Amino acid sequence: MSSPELVSIVICTLNRCCSLEKTLKSLNQINYRYFEVIIIDSSDDESTRKMVDDLKMDLDFPIQIFRSSVKNISVSRNMGTQKSSGKIVAFIDDDAIPQRDWLDKLLTTYTLKGDKCAGVGGSVKDMTKADLPWQYYQGITNVMSHTIPIRLGKVPNHNQSQGFWYNGMMGTNSSYRKELLEKINGYDEFFDYFLDETDVCLRLIQAGYEIHYCDTIVHHYPQPSHNRYDQKHLTCWYSLAKNTTYFALKHGYNKMPSWIFILRLSSLLIYRCLLRILRLKFSHNLNNHILLDYIKQAIKGIYLGWSYGVNTSVHSSN
Repeated sequence: MSSPELVSIVICTLNRCCSLEKTLKSLNQINYRYFEVIIIDSSDDESTRKMVDDLKMDLDFPIQIFRSSVKNISVSRNMGTQKSSGKIVAFIDDDAIPQRDWLDKLLTTYTLKGDKCAGVGGSVKDMTKADLPWQYYQGITNVMSHTIPIRLGKVPNHNQSQGFWYNGMMGTNSSYRKELLEKINGYDEFFDYFLDETDVCLRLIQAGYEIHYCDTIVHHYPQPSHNRYDQKHLTCWYSLAKNTTYFALKHGYNKMPSWIFILRLSSLLIYRCLLRILRLKFSHNLNNHILLDYIKQAIKGIYLGWSYGVNTSVHSSN
């Protein structure tokens, strides 16, 4: 009888002691027991490490915590992957609770789909809203980063290496074969926040591998952070604009005529940044000074994303 597969669960955290503690306690309840937990802590103080040290005696699994000096989700995910011992690396957020069958169903899907399966993800529900809506369900993203996060029913797979649309995953319910994640050099650390896992999924598919879905759910309880006050009042407009621009240049520039690319990117930035910033005037009663500052942040992000993305696109073409 073969020994069970070790899974490394990586949790990246930043100033969320209370919610992280709930996530860790919930891992005691999952069915599959052969796993370790790696925490990458970017918090401003030692409270997270103290909480983990105090909690260790109540946890039924090995746990390690490492310090990251930068607030960059891709840096943290790469560090977690590097520190992990399992052949499968699973990611969950510090404000999420998995179903009991989470790891069982992820691993079953890897077995069913075979060696070409580089990543498996499930669905995500927003537990802070009254109707508990889906946040992510069989989502796909195109080479410009436009995402369709929810596709109910039987839907087509998008695992073509030269395709325009690609299977994706939401970071809080995602997993990868460590060997293949490292083969593509892990997460692109230019993505400090937003589109980080989307870029990984796309690059794995472009490398000839596949991303698949399974029917396990992670319950998400979105908490405030340095990137948002709530789910609509974001403070990360610089990163959203920067990463949208960079992603599109990296993956979409060579897929269409230049004028169509500029038109599609401009439309996406207007929708993803400008209109959402202006909406805060009415939804959160923000004054014009704050809105203008958010718009300036977005413009600065576009400039950096364009500069870095053009260099990346030119380099890849050569």
